[in-house]
Amino acid sequence: MRKLNALIALTLALALGLSGCALQGPVSQSAGEINLPQPPDEPDNMILGESVAGASAEVTLYQFSSDFSGFSTVTQGIRAEVSESLPEAAVNALLASGNRAMADVKQLNCEFACGTATVNLSIDARNAASPQEMLALEASIGNTLLGIDGVRGVNVLIGDRGESCCQLPLGVQREVIPSVTAAYAQLQAERNRVDRADAAPIERGALLYFPSEAGQWLVPELRTISVSGGDFASALIDALKSGPVDENSAIASIPEGAELMEGGPVLETLRTGERVLSLNFSSTLANYLAFSGLEVWGLAGSITLTMTSFLPELDAVKIMMNGEPITMCAIGDAILRFPDGLMRRRDYAGRVGSVATLYLLDEGDRLTAVERPVSMRSALSPKRLLTELFSYTNSDGAAYRLPISAAVYSEDLLGVQVVGSVARVNLSANFYRSCQNLGPRAERDLVYAMVNTLCALEGIRAVRFYIEGSPADTLAGSVYLRSALMPNPGIVAVPTSAPTPDPEATGSP
Repeated sequence: MRKLNALIALTLALALGLSGCALQGPVSQSAGEINLPQPPDEPDNMILGESVAGASAEVTLYQFSSDFSGFSTVTQGIRAEVSESLPEAAVNALLASGNRAMADVKQLNCEFACGTATVNLSIDARNAASPQEMLALEASIGNTLLGIDGVRGVNVLIGDRGESCCQLPLGVQREVIPSVTAAYAQLQAERNRVDRADAAPIERGALLYFPSEAGQWLVPELRTISVSGGDFASALIDALKSGPVDENSAIASIPEGAELMEGGPVLETLRTGERVLSLNFSSTLANYLAFSGLEVWGLAGSITLTMTSFLPELDAVKIMMNGEPITMCAIGDAILRFPDGLMRRRDYAGRVGSVATLYLLDEGDRLTAVERPVSMRSALSPKRLLTELFSYTNSDGAAYRLPISAAVYSEDLLGVQVVGSVARVNLSANFYRSCQNLGPRAERDLVYAMVNTLCALEGIRAVRFYIEGSPADTLAGSVYLRSALMPNPGIVAVPTSAPTPDPEATGSP
């Protein structure tokens, strides 16, 4: 018995030294024995699947005045359902807040990715009596969402199309608009000088969509574009050519060093009334795609989402090679077909991804924060995020990995339950067995790869571990797991040559 108590004491000392965490509750010592604290509120049932309460926050709703000149505000507690993001729930609350001008307007969907919310409204929003009323509606949504933590920009679409005011694109809103009257006057002034060659450029926030490196997602990136002469389409093409700022998450869809386009973008209105942007690439585009490893759908989706999310009232994009429109492209096992050659935003909306922070070992065996493209749902789901993390086991030759060599599968993550601000993670017996040969450093890095990754999510402050439903004491004998563990930033490697962010590139105001 004394040997067992001594072993427990040694394990406790190692845990405090290696993990930097503090035990919750008193630790008493009497007659050579240590009484370890027992965390309260253990789960009643086996933790399986995912049980996460929707996010909640106090949100200030901006309701525009009857003359569309300004706003009144009311702060309201907003709770999102599990299947929706907090920005989506906030827009629904705003539309239901009693403003008559918004009574018939519905939210079709909301894409919340990489700090930007793209809100898609029903076509009822086009019933606005004046351009200033339309501006007031969009600004009320933008002002409301910019007050939510993590939202850096708001893009409003109506029926999958960008909208204009004074015949100019509004772009992504990044700052609260206090006065609709003043904002409308500025737009009118910009419209009066947009065609003048000697006029100052017009700046807008825009979302550029880049294919992820693995070819699964189209990742939005907020960028500032500067336009002279009103040719916004060409400015967007040039911005896409410059490639993404974060090259770990995405790749360029159009090469900057080679001129593959024959002529400039052409905007036309079809007999059906649809507005279409046509882009004609030379035959060398096929060679570029083969050389770069980029698939046709990545280029087409990047252009289509970027253009339709920004250019006013644009219904579709036609991408041609040698004058022949692209009428089909493959996405994995699925085939997208465009019989008329027209690509619409909804064709690629299901491929919009986000970026999550995963904690992995780099080539120098240092725990490092790594930005990785994932689905929008995975970026908000603790269980899916750990599944993404587990995919880095047995990744020989990869730049990043988990500090475990044994086989670990997504099935080894039995369930995640979030109670209050604590995530309860239930792991399989196979996962536990796979950890038995870990040294103290590797065990610490594995534990905090999971803890730091989960605590990067909004609303999670600590993590508790279970094995097959029972509280875990330790994985390999070094890190004490009976208490909820908070993130440990002190063991994460700091980049030695982090570049200084470029406000023009990142879209910072």
